[in-house]
Amino acid sequence: MNFAHPWLLAILFPCGLFHLLWRERKYLGYSSLFHVRELTGFKKHRDRFHKTVFFGAIFFTVIALAHPQTKYYTEKTTLHGREIALSIDTSFSMTGTAIETIKKIVRDFIRKRPNDLIGISIFGTDAALIVIPTMETQLLEKSLERVQASQVGYQTSIGEGLFTSISALFEKEMGKQFTIKELRNSINKEYLADYAINFVKEMERRNVLKNKLIILFTDGIYNIGISPDRPLRLLKRMGIKAYVVAVKASDVTGVDPEVAAQHIEELKEAVESTGGKYFHAENFEEVAAFYDGIDRIEKDTLVIETVTKKRDLYIYPAFASIFLLFVAIFIENAWIRIP
Repeated sequence: MNFAHPWLLAILFPCGLFHLLWRERKYLGYSSLFHVRELTGFKKHRDRFHKTVFFGAIFFTVIALAHPQTKYYTEKTTLHGREIALSIDTSFSMTGTAIETIKKIVRDFIRKRPNDLIGISIFGTDAALIVIPTMETQLLEKSLERVQASQVGYQTSIGEGLFTSISALFEKEMGKQFTIKELRNSINKEYLADYAINFVKEMERRNVLKNKLIILFTDGIYNIGISPDRPLRLLKRMGIKAYVVAVKASDVTGVDPEVAAQHIEELKEAVESTGGKYFHAENFEEVAAFYDGIDRIEKDTLVIETVTKKRDLYIYPAFASIFLLFVAIFIENAWIRIP
């Protein structure tokens, strides 16, 4: 315990000295004590007891004014939910019907999950984080309204979109120990490099891999950037599921149909290797199954906010002071007059 205003405790020294002098104060005696009966038992100490109670009230008043507090402690605000990163394809091929279909599905998805932390990223030629995982439904919906095709380039880099979502989920945990650039370089190889493996092990040690997932909204045809199987391989190693809600492209993709079909199949296989699934947005039953599949994922405790603060303790000496003051008043005005 410490005090917010410790200098006020100096008041206790003159008060203690005054109490000592008052306790030893001499009274004018009688010329004869023949007719005065000597007090015995508790009554003999009643006057001194009254003074002690009165100074006790002063003591606790000073303690309360000095504002006692606990030491700093950490308080966490938690809820039972999931942490979800939504990654939206905004390439040129998503112009028109495709992007509107995605926005409708995403909007419904957000509204049905008030207890989940949800973040939004978009990708085209490049990728960008729009909203970090949050429970602010209105913020998510307003940000979604501003999402348009070709915002971050005309081409489709699904791999960059997935990696940006991973970064959003672990941004707080990276700190100074890991960097996004180094992590990206370490996964963009034929195998996971030591840097990525160490990252996974550290996240496992911190127990922050549970209850996270990534949902990708795209036409499934990528033509630039790192291959989607690279970040999906990292997700598999971390035990995080990825889901894809695929829509039909509204415009040309710039990819040969046979190559496009191959890319879609490769993406589907990589997604399913994480334990996730590949859904078709045009099929109402599949979208319903997608919602149900997410709902079945086990919820866990999420830390929404961590605050370091002190707890005030002045209320306790304040109550003690008031109680002793009333006792002193009672003794002086009532009890001390009892013969």
